[in-house]
Order: sequence, then structure tokens, then C-alpha cells
Amino acid sequence: LAEQAFYVMQAPVLRVSGFNAPFPPAGLESIYLPDTDRILDAVDRSMAY
Repeated sequence: LAEQAFYVMQAPVLRVSGFNAPFPPAGLESIYLPDTDRILDAVDRSMAY
């Protein structure tokens, strides 16, 4: 999106990714990876800009 529509964007690009830490063991992957709440929070912040 940032490459194709940079000049028409009205809000900065937000990254939603895992935490700034080494990837956890297999049993804790769901805590590390972004979930629906984190993604929707980023969408809300972008829309409110």
C-alpha cells in the first residue's frame, strides 16, 4: 500500500507484527503473533488520524 498509494494516503502506515523479542517456543506462538484485537486497534488508530 505504501508503495502504490503513498501520495494519496491520509495517515501514516502502521505495522502490526509480533513483539520485538525472539520468537517463542511452539506453545506460546499465539501470545506472540498479532491477534484480531491488535489488528483492529491499529485500524482504529489509522482511521482516527
